[in-house]
Amino acid sequence: MRPYLLKRLILDLFYPNRCPFCDSFIPFDEYYCTSCRNKLTPPPKYDEYENIDFFTAVTEYNDQSRPIISEMKNESNGYALSAAAFMIFQSLLSEQLLSRIDIITYIPMRRRDILRRGYNQTKLIAKELGKIADKPCRPLLKKIRNTSQQKTLGARERRENLKDAFSVRNVKLFAGKSVLIIDDVCTTGSTLNEAAGKIKNSGAKLVGASVFAKTPRIT
Repeated sequence: MRPYLLKRLILDLFYPNRCPFCDSFIPFDEYYCTSCRNKLTPPPKYDEYENIDFFTAVTEYNDQSRPIISEMKNESNGYALSAAAFMIFQSLLSEQLLSRIDIITYIPMRRRDILRRGYNQTKLIAKELGKIADKPCRPLLKKIRNTSQQKTLGARERRENLKDAFSVRNVKLFAGKSVLIIDDVCTTGSTLNEAAGKIKNSGAKLVGASVFAKTPRIT
């Protein structure tokens, strides 16, 4: 048994595994009920982003996916975080992208947001994905200035808000390699595109992005 699954088995002895959607007990090596997973809407058509070489999403951001995202963001629900990581893994697997990834990273949060929430949910998803996919997960980005909340801004304002908001760290870890950036929700893609640009311009060979939910395109 892989060390990752062994850890889940041991954890299940003390904290029985539950479906993050319906809270039903499920086997230690499962992440959700099949019926619950089938209720999620397929992701909308992806936009093209200047700095992102490939993009995947698990589901559309809507009434079905919103509760589990809330569990990840506000409740530190480990079942939800693990399920999101596994579903992102499946989306990468189905599109035959795993072999193209050398290192996984994530969108950093503002320090004040981490202090308020107590954790960065995208970091936890990325670390869990790294264990599932057997890929290294490293902090390659740093938030170097505070920005306004993206949800209050339009598409153009979002791009301006994030301009030069990130810097790269540990350049030697990803120079000449392919990097996957993880986030929980993608709206316009401005955050991921800005982050990907910083990594690509610092020497990465390829930069992809994967999220749990993608909002529908605004037409």
